[in-house]
Amino acid sequence: MVSLAFREREEELGRSDYGPFRLEGHPSGIALLWFDDPGRKVNLLDSESLPALRRVLEALRQRSDSAYPRALVLLSAKEEQFIAGADVAEFDGLEDPSEAGAKAREAQQLFEEISHLPYVTVAAINGPCLGGGTELALAMRYRVASNSRKFTIGLPEVQLGILPGFGGTQRLPRLIGLVPALDLLLTGRSLDSRRAYRIGLVDAVLPHERFSERAVQWTEALLQDLPAVKRRGPPLPMRIMETVAPIRNRILSQARSNVLRQTGGHYPAPLEIVRVLRATWGASSETGLEVEREAVAKLLFTPESKNLRRIFALREEAKRKPETARAREVAHVAVMGAGAMGGEIAYLFSSRNVRARLRDLKPEPLLRSLAHARSLFEREVSRGRLTKAEMEQALARIEPSLDLSGLKSADLALEAVVEDLPVKQALFRELEGLVPERCVFATNTSSLSVRAMAKGLRNPGRVVGMHFFNPATRMPLVEVIRTDISDAAALETVIALTRRLGKTPVLVADAPGFLVNRVLMPYLGEAVALVERGQPVRAVDHALRDFGMPVGPLELLDEIGLDVARKVAHVLRDAYGDRLPPTTLIDRLVAAGELGKKSELGFYRYEAGRRKGVNQEIEASVPPEGPLTPPQIVDRLLDVMVNEAAMALEEHVVPRPEDVDLAMVLGTGFPPFRGGLLRHADTVGAGAIVERLARRQQEGAPVGPSGRLQQMALSGRTFYKE
Repeated sequence: MVSLAFREREEELGRSDYGPFRLEGHPSGIALLWFDDPGRKVNLLDSESLPALRRVLEALRQRSDSAYPRALVLLSAKEEQFIAGADVAEFDGLEDPSEAGAKAREAQQLFEEISHLPYVTVAAINGPCLGGGTELALAMRYRVASNSRKFTIGLPEVQLGILPGFGGTQRLPRLIGLVPALDLLLTGRSLDSRRAYRIGLVDAVLPHERFSERAVQWTEALLQDLPAVKRRGPPLPMRIMETVAPIRNRILSQARSNVLRQTGGHYPAPLEIVRVLRATWGASSETGLEVEREAVAKLLFTPESKNLRRIFALREEAKRKPETARAREVAHVAVMGAGAMGGEIAYLFSSRNVRARLRDLKPEPLLRSLAHARSLFEREVSRGRLTKAEMEQALARIEPSLDLSGLKSADLALEAVVEDLPVKQALFRELEGLVPERCVFATNTSSLSVRAMAKGLRNPGRVVGMHFFNPATRMPLVEVIRTDISDAAALETVIALTRRLGKTPVLVADAPGFLVNRVLMPYLGEAVALVERGQPVRAVDHALRDFGMPVGPLELLDEIGLDVARKVAHVLRDAYGDRLPPTTLIDRLVAAGELGKKSELGFYRYEAGRRKGVNQEIEASVPPEGPLTPPQIVDRLLDVMVNEAAMALEEHVVPRPEDVDLAMVLGTGFPPFRGGLLRHADTVGAGAIVERLARRQQEGAPVGPSGRLQQMALSGRTFYKE
């Protein structure tokens, strides 16, 4: 926060406003530049703030003399928020690469001028500093960081299919060295203050209490003894390696090989980052910036970047939709069931300062869940994000229990017990007499009817689906299930709580399988059917991984557990009939105790959790058929997904194709560079999908193209209007 001492001297020292920037003088002769975008919760660099920063620079030049300013400190007036980056929404307004290049040039020139100011410049970073915010901080001579847990610094542009275009590819390697710069640029990951200091990205870490004042004091101390401050830079061995061309080229070649192995070459941005660094190493600043802006201008108009930015925009929209006053505060939850999912959910609640009473019928699951939670918190301690005392406080918020006592203050009760409707119904009926009237009931069911679960309760409207995906700590999606009798306050409470947990909510109607599992199950069923008809297990999985899926469908079934997949498949088959292929092979494997990874035998063999080869009995038990090509395998599996998603839209399970695409990317790992399932379907064309589905129906497939798909094919329409 801005200190009172600074406020009291405003009139005496002078103050000038430049849009979202405010320039103030300080008694020590330091100029303080405050960034505070009044229309947003975060500061962004956009078509308003960048010209305003240019005006600030011109004003400083006019006012500067030998005495003032002695230094310039850039601060954010927003509590624990620095600069979140550039305004991604403005990228879509660019007409062509030449316009994009011109915009990048303006920002590059501005930051270059800042980097050459004839006095000390300091970026005082009190919170998230990302993308263009990091590039602006890199243009300052020094950077000081707050030790707040909200502090994070990085260049995530690669996750949007582009690269830093305001000088980041040039300044970062010079500051911290080629190898650590490659790590940050190619992954887009962010660092906390401790790690940023360790690699030399920031020069000091200061307490977050009264951070602005401390940053000015640090700058005053710096001015008193400038020669004593030694810039660390990359370690000497790293500097030597970087100057030797063969070693440097080998580092870059290895980075390119790693990118190709990890992405299959589907993402052009990381490959372009490697090319830019190779082309600009040792070049003049002017040449380096020119190569950088040409690269970012080109990448902005690739299909991959457009699709990645669309997914980013959808995710931000889902996170930031305004909440009404009907959402209730949640301070105490009761989690019923301490299995793998229930234990991770309890950890998530406790990590967000919510008391979680974790109940199970047996002590062993409780002990496993507590041990797992401790390991997760210990990882946070090792990364400097928690102190040991804070870890113990968080663990104390998980209260294990073998009974249903202590629920009188519960704001939300979430069940994560066995996937059995009568069991879940009985549990909610029992809980109804033990929790307050305001308590929301949430179910983590993956396929059962939420409305049926609420049957017989005095207040069935308080039951809401809150479907986490496994593992709950890592998967970003939560399907929030509404019924036709859902209480609005209960629904909004679950949505707000989902966001508080750092997850992305997608609102889905109460229908069998909801959205993700309903659309995913035909895909998995078709993969199993291909194996039953003689296609090799590895060929099916390799085809989909080459398409961009994180794992193949049969690998995924082994991870889920064939018993779990069988149960969901039977629920959906009961609801949708022959639209889903029969589960004959999975039934046989489950009957034989071959449940996938957890039993060390499924479609693959496992030893100590590692895949060791295909279950030969599966492939030996079916007669060989003519092999399908990888594109044919991909078409067969994706066509049935698109068909089911079209029917889900027809039935208003979700209102928009955007909801389908966001859910499938976040819930199944559908390749985001393709923009989502239905964006990909638009690229392929409804006509081609309908033709293939109709041909397969003639060959004996149980279901043909949906009415919506057929109408789209006849009219030439797409899922998306543009």
